[in-house]
Amino acid sequence: MFKSIQWKIVIIYFLLVFLAMVIVGAIIITQMEQYLQDNLVETLDKEAQILSVQIRGISIVGAPDIQRIIERWYEVSLSPQIREVYVLNTERLVIGSNVQGANESYIADILGADPPTVLHSSLTGRKETEVLRNEGGQMYIMDYAFPVKNNTEQVEKIIYMRAGMAGVVATLDKAKNILTSATLLALVITVILGSLLARSITGPIKEVTSKAEKMAEGDFDHRLEVKSTDEIGQLTQMFNYLTQKLKTTLGEIANEKGKMESILSYMTDGVIAVNVDGEVIHINPAAIRFLGIKDNIQGTRLGDMFAGIGIDLDIKQIKKRKPNQESIIPRGDTVLRMETAAFKSEHRKVLGYILVFQDITEQHRLETMRREYVANVSHELRTPLTTIRSYVETLLEGVIDQRELATEFLSVVNSEAERMTRLVKDLLLLSKLDHQQTQWNKTRFDLENMIDETVRKLDIPIKQKGHTLIIEKITTLPPFDGDKDKIEQVILNILSNAIKYTPDNGRIEVITGYSAGKVSIAVRDNGIGIPEVDMSRVFERFYRVDKSRARELGGTGLGLSIARQIIEAHGGEININSQHGEGTTVTILLPA
Repeated sequence: MFKSIQWKIVIIYFLLVFLAMVIVGAIIITQMEQYLQDNLVETLDKEAQILSVQIRGISIVGAPDIQRIIERWYEVSLSPQIREVYVLNTERLVIGSNVQGANESYIADILGADPPTVLHSSLTGRKETEVLRNEGGQMYIMDYAFPVKNNTEQVEKIIYMRAGMAGVVATLDKAKNILTSATLLALVITVILGSLLARSITGPIKEVTSKAEKMAEGDFDHRLEVKSTDEIGQLTQMFNYLTQKLKTTLGEIANEKGKMESILSYMTDGVIAVNVDGEVIHINPAAIRFLGIKDNIQGTRLGDMFAGIGIDLDIKQIKKRKPNQESIIPRGDTVLRMETAAFKSEHRKVLGYILVFQDITEQHRLETMRREYVANVSHELRTPLTTIRSYVETLLEGVIDQRELATEFLSVVNSEAERMTRLVKDLLLLSKLDHQQTQWNKTRFDLENMIDETVRKLDIPIKQKGHTLIIEKITTLPPFDGDKDKIEQVILNILSNAIKYTPDNGRIEVITGYSAGKVSIAVRDNGIGIPEVDMSRVFERFYRVDKSRARELGGTGLGLSIARQIIEAHGGEININSQHGEGTTVTILLPA
């Protein structure tokens, strides 16, 4: 209880008042005691002077006269404090006294002790006073010696008085009692007023403390009442301002934290934050998904976490990495790119590290495809160029004079040139389709007639291989709005593939129909089919199931890629269903 500011203030005031009262009381008692003593001395001095006038000049032989004078004087004396009066000669022999039986006796014999010290000084002509105290230190007698001088200023007698000090002591005791009572009353008043004053100071402080506790619990809605304009009032105003400012700031921080958590939760990149000791302090859902983490790893060391998923990486390696250094981390079918960066305090002290993971599987796949694409284009162009160059060099060496052989060589050169022309043409078309630069010549045309015309164009290669081609029209096709030449190119490409990759005397079916607002065109053959492992890549550029055979048949590996681009540009889709060794079905669906 006494540790509180309120009680400390009360105790301090109590001690200050108590100390002040003790000091003031001691001074008052001391001064009063001195005053009473001086007053008593003054009274004794006046009485002694009156008595000395009456006995001056009376010889010692006239002791009875002195005795009568003393008795008469004592009767009319106005000083009841005077108990004993002795008139002594210079030999300290009593020649008159109000004490019975004291005459003609030495004062030492009367007092039963050595002569009072005041008598020594009086013999020299000086008045002297001495206060006697008991064993407890309390005053009880005042000795007073007054020298009586003759006309020649010689001491002829000594008036020795003994006055009781009970009145002085009683007065001092009463004063002490009054001061004690006043001190107690002052202390009680001090405690009461000090408590009220301390409460007026500590009350607002307690309110501030209570409000601070509520603030610590998150309650910022209550405001303190400003009851004064002093320092406490200023403190209250400042606390209210601080509360509002803190509420606003924490609200902004909460909003920013919410935004940051939402960003981290829904961003596609994986993020892991660790402190300088390598303990995980945050991980977002994307990182958990990328790394395949199932357990709660909050607080786990980074090295232990990565070791659990088969990645050799710890905080020491992170600290050694250069800023913006990238690492590629394969994770099964997924390829991740990791970058690290340190986050620092406002004083540039490193507090931890951020690890950012990006799923670059598709990017990696596209990069691989791009490299393959460039390699394939280079290869596809280099092969016919090499053939042309070798034949031309042979012709230049003299074969040109051999007409039959030269004609054969030139035929090969022409064939390879046509092959390059087709390749370049297909590449240009794909480029335009990729960049949406194709000029579509859309018109309304009859799909059935277009299919019939396309089949007739392929009549010669069909007969050369002895194939049977059947057109099955399940339902009549409605007129179609689209680029007739491009759709015909797709049908021609699919039929050409069916003719090429179906062994001689095969069967090819073209099945058309219309249902649910869509035109269906299916080309089915009983050719060599496509292995299941190659099915997912048949629409990739330059991809061939049987590369050597495809080149022999003049394929560029771009036909199906072009076909899909054209069909999708018309809002349709193209699908392939195939079984190796049994045949392939290519289905085109177009909105009509």
